[in-house]
Amino acid sequence: MNTMRSSPSPDLEQFLEQLAHEARPGDRLPTIRELMKRFGASQMLVQRAFQRLKEKGLIDAQVGRGTYFLGAGSQPVTTTETSPLPSKSPHPKAPATAPSTVKSVLLLRRSISIARGRVLIESLQHRLAADGHRVLELSYNDPDHALTVLKGLPRFDACVVQSTFKAIPIALLAALRDKCDVLAVDGAALVGADVEAVGTEWGEPLAAAIALLMEQGHRRIAYACTSHPFLATQLGRRRFKYLQATLSDVVLQEITLDMLPHEDYTARLVEQIQVRVKGADSASALPFTALVAWGIEDGALFQRLLAHSGISVPAQLSVVLLGRTDLASEHADFFEVIGCSVADQVDALHRAITARWADAGTPYGMHLTPVTHRAGTSVAAPAR
Repeated sequence: MNTMRSSPSPDLEQFLEQLAHEARPGDRLPTIRELMKRFGASQMLVQRAFQRLKEKGLIDAQVGRGTYFLGAGSQPVTTTETSPLPSKSPHPKAPATAPSTVKSVLLLRRSISIARGRVLIESLQHRLAADGHRVLELSYNDPDHALTVLKGLPRFDACVVQSTFKAIPIALLAALRDKCDVLAVDGAALVGADVEAVGTEWGEPLAAAIALLMEQGHRRIAYACTSHPFLATQLGRRRFKYLQATLSDVVLQEITLDMLPHEDYTARLVEQIQVRVKGADSASALPFTALVAWGIEDGALFQRLLAHSGISVPAQLSVVLLGRTDLASEHADFFEVIGCSVADQVDALHRAITARWADAGTPYGMHLTPVTHRAGTSVAAPAR
């Protein structure tokens, strides 16, 4: 059985140096993944070999171009797309030209009717197209469907996949990793894998929402969230448990829903609020004066359902949504929203992809979007 080597590999270094002396300026290096498989070497070992070539002036890396050969004995050269690199190859070949800065990107979107997912993919597609890259957007129904579609596709320089509250099987991740040089997941889902993950940790926005409500005088606050065990929401629920234990002058209660935002989540939440009204000590009284709600996709619908249930916002119930601050479908020009913006998510995905194109040795990691706040009119001091 082959074992992964982490000690110096003469075969690997000799192979790379031979390639460097035979390559024309601008030729791309084999990917780290390919070299790891070929020589049974660790990622760190391949990265060290790349660094030694760079110190010798044999390779360089640039944003949008990746890692490429400079030609034996040459120094780094900065070029534009219209300025070809001079050939230093001693053997007869066609004149060398700069490698194309055009990349191919696959955007794989789950076919679920969530506005945030569609807006993000469309925005990212426009951003990459504006950079001059070729972008293919595909939707898939389930992992098996995605695997079938992938079999007929060529290789890509990068892929962004949306899980949209569903698990991504290892088989699909492996197939995507073999199809592209850079794999990014839209969502805080994967840690410790050779995948870029970009998403939101909901603990910080939750704490900010509770602090805002406390400043308004609220001391009985409910938090509504899905019971499905996603990393991002689990971190939020962990923060909530901590606040429950440490805020001695505030009563915090949790409402969990065994549903996802694209399902009948909003209507079920309103039903749960009604159940708590009926169970209160006095008729038509709420056991809490404020609500922090995660997962509301349609703010206008939520507002209508609350009003239809006889709950006036914010006269009877102050509401803060945990969501996307730049999506009108969520805030509906009414709700106070704390969370993140789709624009920041697009920026983070774009940065993660282009940074890895520039330097394949960049450590993989989780990229968390900054917390943003959109003021609304859904919060007021509790009625006396």
